[in-house]
Amino acid sequence: MSLLVVIAGSALLLLVAVALYVWVTIPPAPDPDTLPSHELAQPSAAYVDVVAEGRSITRELVAEEKLPGLSLAVAVAGEIVWAESFGWANLEKQSPMTSATLLRIGGVSTVLTAAAVGLLAERDLLELDAPVQRYVRSFPEKEWPISTRQLMSHTAGIRHHHGEAEIFRESGCLDDVERVAIFANDPLRFPPGTASSYSAYGWVLVGAVVAAAAHETFVDFVQRGILEPLGMKNTVPDLTGHNKPGCARFYYPRMMLDPRYGLHEKQDVDLSCILPAGGFLSTPADLVRLGAAMMDGALLDPATVRELQTPVPLSSGETTENALGWTVQHVPLGVDGTPTLIVGQGLGDAVLRRPLSATSVGGHVPGGTASLLTVPDHHIAIAVATNVSGAENVSLLATRLADVFVRLLQTR
Repeated sequence: MSLLVVIAGSALLLLVAVALYVWVTIPPAPDPDTLPSHELAQPSAAYVDVVAEGRSITRELVAEEKLPGLSLAVAVAGEIVWAESFGWANLEKQSPMTSATLLRIGGVSTVLTAAAVGLLAERDLLELDAPVQRYVRSFPEKEWPISTRQLMSHTAGIRHHHGEAEIFRESGCLDDVERVAIFANDPLRFPPGTASSYSAYGWVLVGAVVAAAAHETFVDFVQRGILEPLGMKNTVPDLTGHNKPGCARFYYPRMMLDPRYGLHEKQDVDLSCILPAGGFLSTPADLVRLGAAMMDGALLDPATVRELQTPVPLSSGETTENALGWTVQHVPLGVDGTPTLIVGQGLGDAVLRRPLSATSVGGHVPGGTASLLTVPDHHIAIAVATNVSGAENVSLLATRLADVFVRLLQTR
């Protein structure tokens, strides 16, 4: 028997073993109708039917994806018209998820950082196109200058992190100096403005710019300038793992970053080293308050919001979906499927009419996935979050809920 045949046979046996393991160990999907749920408040009569439709879609997704728990909120014209949670905040203790349960929001944290930049720019304390060294003097000059605008649009050439071992340090990061020091001396990956490449560290540097321009810590400025004015009482930095009161238990898929194959409890991690990029805990109800504020002028001038939510082109003229902390897409919504502007974070490839089994990318972080979506033409804000990594259809759920609410508003 040739060596090639032996290798091929061994590989086949391995594939069969893996397939059998997966088949035997996949937990059954729960009955969507038996999932526990908790409403923040009863929807008004005007929204009863649309909430019933949205609830059915949500229960289907939570069951099919075998998510431990999920929480969502929808605001229309600045009013939260639906906030409900499904499943479990803690599987072991069978603690139901509630609308007040704190969840990791991952990359959706950047909209908080972007709002902080907007506030400072309005006060003439921060210039988006100035070299970052004007504010962060400890950051070494590179071969090319870097601006805050380029950092926020992922066009600065700052590298992304090299994995969990690099960013989840046992002692965490005490301040912006320690956060920036992790990557400060690394070369740029490309000349700023010539390419687009996602970088959490780019947003870490934006956080340092905010702190320097505000003359206070990043956390203090976000708290005073954004969270308190908007009443976001359930949004806090995740600095010590998930031991905070009211926090969900966080989980990680056992295989293939897919919750359907079973879950491991995710070990405690400290997100302080990527705080401005992905280190906040929040609730969907809080997040839609921020989304609504972007559309009704409650926090920033409309001109500032337009600048933050306008995609930044590359030097070649090529367009991207990346604005300043926000992603901009056009998605078919409503009765006639008209391409409609959606602006958010953690949107992924939000193609509306794919089956729920299709994949999209949300605001991933260890132990959580989140999406924040706004539909400016209809003044709708939707946020969805879950307590497991790899829940890739969270962004698709947010888009489907947007479709349901847009159809309602169009037929009134």
